[in-house]
Amino acid sequence: MFLKQFALLILGFATAITFAQQKQNNKGRRGLMPETLIGTTIPELKAYNTSGKLINLKAIQQDKYLVLSSGCLTCPHFHRDYSAIETAYADYANQNVVFSYFYKSLRHPELNGYVESQNISERLLHIEAAKKKLNTKVPWLADTMQDDIKTALLSNSESVYLISPKGKILYASSNINEAELRNALEQFIGPSSTTTLASTLNLPRIKRSVLPGNVTNALQVERPTSLKTLSITPSTPNETYYVKLRAEMDPLDLNRTEGKLYLSFFPDPIYDTHWNNLVPPMKYKLTLLNTMQATPIEATANKGEGDSDTKPRQFVVDIKNAKAGDNIKISLHYFGCTPTMCEAMTHEYTITLTVENKGAITAGFNRNRAKRGPKKN
Repeated sequence: MFLKQFALLILGFATAITFAQQKQNNKGRRGLMPETLIGTTIPELKAYNTSGKLINLKAIQQDKYLVLSSGCLTCPHFHRDYSAIETAYADYANQNVVFSYFYKSLRHPELNGYVESQNISERLLHIEAAKKKLNTKVPWLADTMQDDIKTALLSNSESVYLISPKGKILYASSNINEAELRNALEQFIGPSSTTTLASTLNLPRIKRSVLPGNVTNALQVERPTSLKTLSITPSTPNETYYVKLRAEMDPLDLNRTEGKLYLSFFPDPIYDTHWNNLVPPMKYKLTLLNTMQATPIEATANKGEGDSDTKPRQFVVDIKNAKAGDNIKISLHYFGCTPTMCEAMTHEYTITLTVENKGAITAGFNRNRAKRGPKKN
């Protein structure tokens, strides 16, 4: 009995040292630090299952351990590393451990054409696309549109956690690390009887993403790498917007009374949307508050090449007499076209001159391969 207690004491001491070293090794990483939550208990959190039902995160555990990993369609690091979750699932799913990914807001909007969901139905469509693209066997959950799980767990784009049946975070890492995760599973659950290799799971080899072009031409506007995404609110978020808006500004301009507002309109690939170049092109119109000025206050896009295309339509607007927190209403008039329909539509957003804080990064993909974005005067 004494030897057993002594062995458990040594194991606990070794575990504490291992995860203390893990915290130290992860210092200086960019982004949030989920490692700082080790030893804490998760709050009551909810998510949507793939049927669209809102459930309690703890309910899926059923008094078991939980391996939870964040993921999305636009994170190359997650696409590179998720196999470690899949192999652990193959070895530990029958050992009192539940596994799940949770789909959160996009890490790199625009990469591979994907744009941010504006409602849970669209986020669930993203999950279906991710399951097909990655051939995952681990189940998925959808984080709330407020990213409650991501926020509470200080999650980055591919963070991973081991949570006890009572909700205590036993292990957490900013990034998926197969050796660390296996070590944690062995320490808290025990060794597995099998060691599955990723090569046996028929997982796809994800090709390196082609970065979107950042150029000025008839359809697009070259954007500085300093731009940050602004907060936008669709007027009817539960409707299907086949074309999505992203609004951007240099953060320095938000502290001045004037600056440049960059508007990008993306056909949403989750609906297989395209521009129909045989009908009138899209146009936008801004509605300004107080004494704010905008030039141009409305504009019409040029048509793309051929009968149809999926390239973004981009504009730059000079803003004056504005301040951080001001709102601008924008109406978008366009034909929403998919392989099965093409209809004239009008959708509206409110742009708030405040940086959206979802941990998304587009700057690395806005950069021109030959040179950096245009310098500001």
